[in-house]
Amino acid sequence: MNMEQPHPGTGGRHRRTYTYGLSGEKLNDYLNLSYRDALAHDIWDARRIYMKDGLYTPKIRKSLRDVIQLNKELYPELFKK
Repeated sequence: MNMEQPHPGTGGRHRRTYTYGLSGEKLNDYLNLSYRDALAHDIWDARRIYMKDGLYTPKIRKSLRDVIQLNKELYPELFKK
């Protein structure tokens, strides 16, 4: 999942995500998550960033739910409980 990031430039929401520039043991831990857990992690991370920026609106909330639903529809075998 990508978020806004100016290019060229600095700042941007994408650079503030947990996984941006991740390496080493933390990267290995993330890559070993199940698809379902990785998506949940990323959704919570995006939610945290939007909340901090005062942008967690009903439209953003719906968009994040849509991302979850689309992943479940496109890859049902990966998102079974």
